[in-house]
Amino acid sequence: MKQALELLYEFSPSERNYREAMRTIQVYSEGDEETLRTLRASFSLIANAVYNTYGGQRHAESLAPEILFLQGIPFDPSELQQSFRYVGVRPPEISPPTVRKTVFLDEGFEPYKLLLDGKLNSEKAQLGREEHWAKVIEATLTTTNGTALIRIGMQHIDQPSNPYKQLARMIRRRQTGILPKLLGRSGILIEVVHRIADVNEAFGKK
Repeated sequence: MKQALELLYEFSPSERNYREAMRTIQVYSEGDEETLRTLRASFSLIANAVYNTYGGQRHAESLAPEILFLQGIPFDPSELQQSFRYVGVRPPEISPPTVRKTVFLDEGFEPYKLLLDGKLNSEKAQLGREEHWAKVIEATLTTTNGTALIRIGMQHIDQPSNPYKQLARMIRRRQTGILPKLLGRSGILIEVVHRIADVNEAFGKK
C-alpha cells in the first residue's frame, strides 16, 4: 500500500502513475482476490483523501479567505502530518496563511462523534447535520467579518440530477443538499468556486 501511494505521488498524480500503483497492488496481492479487493479499496480511499486535501489547499490559498469552514471536527495536526509522511507526501497546512478563523462544522454535533465511534451509521448521522452547519455558519458570520470559504463534500451543495435520486432523497426527508436553502433564509448565498474530482475517476478509467 505504501509503495503504491508513493508511486502515485512521487512527482504529481497522473494516469501513468495511477496505473503503476494499481499494478503494484496486483503484484503484491499474489493472486489472492480478497487481498486485492481490500488493498484496492484502501488505496482508493487514501489516494483520494490526499488528492482532495492538496487540491483544496492549493485553491484555498489562491482565494485567500479570512474565515474557513471545514467539514468534520478538530484534530491533532501531528496526526495529519504522520499520515502524509507515511505515504511519502509532504503534509499540508490545515489553513491558508490568510485565515484568521477556522471553524469545524461538526464540532458539537453529537451524531458525527457517534459515527466516528462506530455507534451510528452514515445515513443516520446526516439527520440534522446541515441544519447544525447552517447555525454554526450564521453565528460565525454574525460575529466575524471577512471573506469566507466553505470546504465540504459536494453532496451537501448539489441536488441530484437523476429524478429517481431526487425522489429517494425526498423520501429520506432530504438529509443532504439543503445547506444552500437553509443559509439562503438568512441571506447567506453560497457560490461554488471549485470542485475537486475523485482521483480514482480522474485516472482510474480504462
